[in-house]
Amino acid sequence: MRSTRNIPLTLACLLVVVLFSGCTKRGSMDPADPEEAPGPAEQKLAGGTLFEKHCAKCHGALGKGTDKAPAVVGEEALSRFNTAQEVFEFISNEMPKDKPGSLKEGEYWAIIAFDLKANGVDADETVGPQNASTFLLHSEGDKADDKQDAAKGDHPDDKVSLDVNE
Repeated sequence: MRSTRNIPLTLACLLVVVLFSGCTKRGSMDPADPEEAPGPAEQKLAGGTLFEKHCAKCHGALGKGTDKAPAVVGEEALSRFNTAQEVFEFISNEMPKDKPGSLKEGEYWAIIAFDLKANGVDADETVGPQNASTFLLHSEGDKADDKQDAAKGDHPDDKVSLDVNE
């Protein structure tokens, strides 16, 4: 005769497995796979969180550079790169400086999506290998005040804005 005492415990464990099986770490979804790709707003939000965790300690909370690292936001930011694909190729191999290449591919793409937004390139689609070469970083229409903002640099009390609607 089977014991029925373990049925509630078994059902509870099964429920936990089912609930968490669909959960993934924010920003870790594969942007190249349409089945797994996060939406653009979710990707930028995850990128802001990841930027704060992995990038702000060197590039500053607003990405405008510090004495440790150059600006990644502003008119002169990322000037050595032409497209988001070029940025990905660099950062996925070289960043974060203390653990190069340590993030998942989707996390690097999320950071790039966040940084594009911070630089006035508001992608209305998930940024990934399928479209990164189409996102141009510099154009004639860059905002005039970017130069002034970049010159100000970051301050220790600045905070990363996770508001993707700014």
